[in-house]
Amino acid sequence: MRFISTVVAASLGLAAAGPSLADGASPKAMKAKAPDAVFERDEPARASLALTREGAVWRVAFRAGGVPNGAATAADCELQAFGPQDADGVIAARLVPSEGELNVITAADIGATAPVIQVRVGPEGVFVEDSGAAGRFCGLGSDIDGFYRRIGDSD
Repeated sequence: MRFISTVVAASLGLAAAGPSLADGASPKAMKAKAPDAVFERDEPARASLALTREGAVWRVAFRAGGVPNGAATAADCELQAFGPQDADGVIAARLVPSEGELNVITAADIGATAPVIQVRVGPEGVFVEDSGAAGRFCGLGSDIDGFYRRIGDSD
């Protein structure tokens, strides 16, 4: 399956030819900094996460599919957050406005209290607690919580 190339492209903010993670669409080239690490998960629904260091903080980019539920499956969703990493390896990333291929999140959408997504970084992957971000900004049935395994090189 061509999921990884589509996921990596989406996590980087690159446009893909199709709107779904399952399409296997190829990315269109755009200017973007390559991520420092890429992670993915399969359960309860496919999702990817890319970490990119930007100065003293990390950009955390998600692309997640809806939990499979037949015709009621939620649409794919993209979220971006920025935050510092503490001494215990936890990135506290606050959701930020973003415009992706799948959705647009504005400052007005987020309001005064942006969710803080906790990303606990470990040697084999990351564990995410989204503080309700997917439920608030993605379709009903979307989910980004859980364990994501590292893919590719682990520099």
